Amino acid sequence: MAEIGVYKGAFTEKFCKAGLTMYAIDPWLGYAGAGRTQQDQARQDFLYGHTKRTLNPYKNCTIIRAPSMVALQQIQDESLDFVYIDGDHSFRHIAEDLVEWSKKVRSGGAVSGHDYFYYGPHSTRVICQVSPVVDAYVKTFEIPNLYVFCKGKNATDKDDRYPSWMFFKL
Repeated sequence: MAEIGVYKGAFTEKFCKAGLTMYAIDPWLGYAGAGRTQQDQARQDFLYGHTKRTLNPYKNCTIIRAPSMVALQQIQDESLDFVYIDGDHSFRHIAEDLVEWSKKVRSGGAVSGHDYFYYGPHSTRVICQVSPVVDAYVKTFEIPNLYVFCKGKNATDKDDRYPSWMFFKL
């Protein structure tokens, strides 16, 4: 399994505790963003150190500090059962991650991710273009089984501002 976009490693740790073989992939690079998402390099280095302390006890976890398009070169095609995409949420990056990391998942495996919603380029919030990219991918490749995980009736419910999504690779 691979998680793209690890932050502090808390979500990755849940899978490590379950005994799954994990790749924790994140560049931990500083970036300028809208609002609370702006992170300088010192903050990213702190997060990387925190992640190492969290995940180093797990021998079933490999931390890869690299951009996702570089890290994918270390993973064989169709070798993963599950990938969770939670990296850069801009249109270009979510599209790249979805197309390229789907190739790493074997047939019958799950491609999944976080933040299935849309804040466009004119938003005062961070840009998040996950839902239109996922929807276009599923439609283009005629994938019949997109699931969005919500507590409420739909992804627009107030309690479900950051729902996860998943489909099974055909």
